[in-house]
Amino acid sequence: MGLGIVDLETAAAEPYHAMKADDPNQEAACGRNRRRTAACPAIIAIVLGLSLFAMFVTIVLSYREPSYSVDLTGYDGIDPGRAARIVSPSFNVTLRMNNTCVDTARVSVTYSGVALGWARVEPRDCAEGRWAKDVEVVARGGGVGLSRRLRDRMAADWSSGAVELDVSVMMYRVGYDIGAEIPRTFDGKVKMI
Repeated sequence: MGLGIVDLETAAAEPYHAMKADDPNQEAACGRNRRRTAACPAIIAIVLGLSLFAMFVTIVLSYREPSYSVDLTGYDGIDPGRAARIVSPSFNVTLRMNNTCVDTARVSVTYSGVALGWARVEPRDCAEGRWAKDVEVVARGGGVGLSRRLRDRMAADWSSGAVELDVSVMMYRVGYDIGAEIPRTFDGKVKMI
C-alpha cells in the first residue's frame, strides 16, 4: 500500500516535471505561456532603455551646430578715401555655410546703416544634401547717395586702416513639411583694406 502512495505522488508530479523538461527556458521566456515571471517587465524595460539611449547618443553625436561666415574678396565702384556723393559699388562676398543647406539667400552690404550693395543668390543645395558650401556673391548698389557726414566718416576710417562693413545674410530653406520658406539670419563684419 505504501508503494501505491508513492506511485500516485510520482504520477501526479510527473506531468509538471515533464513539462519543465520539454522547455528548460520556459520560465525565462516572456509571453510563451500564461505564467509570466517577474523578470519579464525588467528585461523589457532594460532593452527599451538601452534602445532609447542609443538613439539619443546617435542624434547628439551626429548633430553639429550650423555655422556661417563671410569674407570680402574684392570691391569696385567706390573709393573709401574719397567717396563720391553718388556711388554704384559692387562687393565680391564669399559666404561659407557649414552644417546647413540653403535654397535662397539675400545679402546686403551696409556701412553705418546705409545699404551700399545687395544681392540674391540661390545655392539650391538642400535637394542635393550638401551641408557645407562656399557661395560667391556680387552685391551691387546703383546710385547710392552718401551724405557729407558719412563720406567724411568713411575717409577717416580709411585713413586709420580699414573701413568696416556689415554684411547681413537672410537665408531661406523651402520647408518640405509645411510648404513655406523658413528664414534664418546671419550678420557678419568685413573690412575694406
